[in-house]
Amino acid sequence: MIRAYAYFSKKHPLVHKFNILFVFSIFILCTYQLLENSKITYSLGYVLIIFSIFIFAKASTYKSKYLSDR
Repeated sequence: MIRAYAYFSKKHPLVHKFNILFVFSIFILCTYQLLENSKITYSLGYVLIIFSIFIFAKASTYKSKYLSDR
């Protein structure tokens, strides 16, 4: 899955940037809702964020090691 996303982000950089903005907007929305409403159920969005950041980081490492233009 990480390798596939690394290839995907290399072929479609605009969609990759949209994915990063989407994850960031979920982070902002969950943080706002958690602070405003003080309900722990809004913290479930952080699970998606942590998973996405893990995929982005591993795909970036893979891309820099194996897909560079050297």
